[in-house]
Amino acid sequence: MDIVVEIHVPLREAPGAPEGSYPFPWIDQVEDFLAEQEAAEVHDDGEEYDGVFLGG
Repeated sequence: MDIVVEIHVPLREAPGAPEGSYPFPWIDQVEDFLAEQEAAEVHDDGEEYDGVFLGG
């Protein structure tokens, strides 16, 4: 039996991000970490929804 987990992370800009740069570089770090886990499978790319980041 598979278990599906949806992760909700508050969408906050990275502190100290230079002006004009991508303000959410941590999103890629979260997705990379989840993809590296033996027990985790990423089914969908993350996206912004109503002020939060949804990772798949």
